[in-house]
Amino acid sequence: MLDHRFLGLSSNARYQIINGLERVVEVSTAAKRFHVGVVAFTGGLRFSNNVYGRMQFVGWA
Repeated sequence: MLDHRFLGLSSNARYQIINGLERVVEVSTAAKRFHVGVVAFTGGLRFSNNVYGRMQFVGWA
């Protein structure tokens, strides 16, 4: 039951925030000039989100 609440509250909110940030960055004019930087930014963002989510889940358990 804890898994469902965690996924519904924390993971969904973080996922929506990450998607919103990626959309803003990917449609910016800088994204066309610095494609590698955008890929690195989104990769780092997703990785750090994963690490933070795992630490938060351990705290809930």
